[in-house]
Amino acid sequence: KKRVLMAASRMSARRLLALVACVGSTNAFMGVAVPAFGRVALPRAARQQGLSLRPSLATPARLAPAARSFGLGGLNMQADEVTKEKPLKVVIAGAGVGGLFLAKALKNQGIEAVVLEKTSKFARFGGPIQLASNALATIKGIDEGVFDRVMSKFTFTGTRTNGIKDGIRTEWYTKFEAITKLAEFFKLPYTGVIDRPDLQEIMLDEVGGDATVRTDSEVASFEQLPGHEGVQVTLKDGSKIDGDILVGVDGIWSNVRAQLWDQDAKGPNSGCTYSGYTCFAADTVQKTDYYFDVGYQVYIGPGKYFVTSDVGRGRTQWYAFLALPPGSKSRASNKEYLRDLFMNQKEGRWSEEIFKVLDQTPEDGIEQRDLYDRPPSVTKPWSKGHVTLMGDAVHPMMPNLGQGGGQAIEDAYVLAEKLGAVTKRSDIPGTLTSFYLNRLPRTAIVQGLSRVASDLIVSAFDTPFQPPWVDSRYGPLGGPWGINNIFSTLFRPFMGAIFYAQFGYLYTFAPKQCTEEEIEKLVDEVMTRHRVDAEATWVRAGIMSQADIDSLEGRKGAGLAFGAGVNKE
Repeated sequence: KKRVLMAASRMSARRLLALVACVGSTNAFMGVAVPAFGRVALPRAARQQGLSLRPSLATPARLAPAARSFGLGGLNMQADEVTKEKPLKVVIAGAGVGGLFLAKALKNQGIEAVVLEKTSKFARFGGPIQLASNALATIKGIDEGVFDRVMSKFTFTGTRTNGIKDGIRTEWYTKFEAITKLAEFFKLPYTGVIDRPDLQEIMLDEVGGDATVRTDSEVASFEQLPGHEGVQVTLKDGSKIDGDILVGVDGIWSNVRAQLWDQDAKGPNSGCTYSGYTCFAADTVQKTDYYFDVGYQVYIGPGKYFVTSDVGRGRTQWYAFLALPPGSKSRASNKEYLRDLFMNQKEGRWSEEIFKVLDQTPEDGIEQRDLYDRPPSVTKPWSKGHVTLMGDAVHPMMPNLGQGGGQAIEDAYVLAEKLGAVTKRSDIPGTLTSFYLNRLPRTAIVQGLSRVASDLIVSAFDTPFQPPWVDSRYGPLGGPWGINNIFSTLFRPFMGAIFYAQFGYLYTFAPKQCTEEEIEKLVDEVMTRHRVDAEATWVRAGIMSQADIDSLEGRKGAGLAFGAGVNKE
C-alpha cells in the first residue's frame, strides 16, 4: 500500500493530469476525473473515492498501455495473477459434446466457464453417438461421476462380434477382434453407444444448466484485447461478453475459426471440402436373431457400403455411404432410391439383412447428409493470443472410426489440464500454443486414418473373389473377376494386423483405466439392462409378446409391466 501511494505521490500534477486526460473517466478523486480501473489494495479512503489502478475486463484494455507509459506498469501485477478469488474465465462457443465436456473439465479445475449456444433451446434431437474406449477413459479422467451417469445410459458393442461382411454373400470378411482384445489389454471400458440427447441432458445438468449455458447466443466476432487483458466476444444480437479465453468449439462451419484464420465460415473459401461421399442414415426398431450377439457390421461392395449397429432399446441404427456429387438430394423416396441401389445394380442383390432393416424403417425417418472435412491444420495454428479451437472446428473426422466426439473429449481434457496449471494471465498465449502443439499430431493421425478408411472401403474394396468350389454363381472360373475383387481377397489376411495397429494407437490415450472387477461389473449391469430395455421396446412395438420373451428367457412371470398402450397383437 505504501509503495503504491509513494509512486502516485511522486507523479507531478502535470503527468497525473495528462494521464487522466488520456484515459478519460467518470469517477472522481480529489476533484480530478480518473478511470475505474478495478480493485487494488489502496487505502480505504481512496477506494471510497473510486480510485484503483488495475484494469478490469469490463474496462477497455487500451487504458492499460496508457497507464504503463506514465509509470504505472508495475501496478498491474495483481490483474495478471490467477487466484481462487480471480479465476480464469473461459468463453466456449458451442454446446456440443466437446463444448460441454470442456465446461465440466474446466469447472473441475476451478475455472469459470460460460458456454454460448446458437440454438434458441435444447431439444431431444440427434441419433446415437459412438464413444470408443479411449473416449470413455477420457470421460472417466474428467469426472468419475459423469462416467457413471454415461454408463447408466450406455450400450456396449465392443463386447460382441463386430466387423466387415461381404455385402453380397452375407458372410464375414474380417472381424474386429482388436476392439475387444485391446480394450481388455489396456484395461479400458468397451466401445459402445449412447443416445446423443441422453448425453446432452447429462452434461447440461453437470455443467449447471442455464447458469452456465446461454442459448440463442451465436458468436459473430471477437476482439483480442491488448496487454493480456483477454478477449471480448460479440454475439449476433450485438451484445458482448468478456473473458480471459475464447474457445471455438462451434463445429465444422466455425465462426471463430473463420475470423482466426481470415476465412469464410462456410463455402469454397472456408478450407472445408466435400469428401466425395454422402450418407443416408436412420434408426429403427428391429429384432434379429443376432441382435444380442453382434455389435456393428460393415457390408462392403462396389462403390458403396452399408453399416448397421445395435444402439440399444431394441433399435438398429444404419448408414449407407455412397460416392455421389454434393447436393444429390432430389428424389421422391429415399427408401426406394436405396432399395434400387442395393438391388438392381450390376453386382446383383445385396444381403437380405440390409433389406430387412430398410423395410422396417419409416420413410420420414431417413435423413441424408453430405460429408465435408478438412485436412489436418499443420500450417495454420489453432491458437492465437487468447483464442483457440478444438473439435470439429479444427479437425473434423469422417465417421468410419467413430472418433469425432472422442477426439473432442480428448481436446477438452488436455486443454483443461493445461489451463488448470496457469498462474498468470500473461502465460495464456503460450499455454494455448502448447495445447494445440500437443494435440496436433494425434488428431492429424486420427483424421488420416478415418479418411483412408472411407476411401479404401468405397474405392478399393469390392465383393471378394472366390474360386468356383466356394461360390459357383460366377461360372467355372469363380469370381467376380476385377482388380478390386482380387485386391479384397489378397488383402484379407492383413486386416487383423491393421486393426490391431489402428486401435492400439487409438487406445494409447487413456487418462484413467478401470480395474478388471469394474469392467466385469459394468458389462453385467449395462448388458442386463440392455436386454430388458430391448425386449420392452419389442413388446411395445408388437414384435414380441410377453409370452415370447418368457419362453426365450426360460422364465415364468418375468413381470415386464407396461400398462395401457402396449400393442400385443
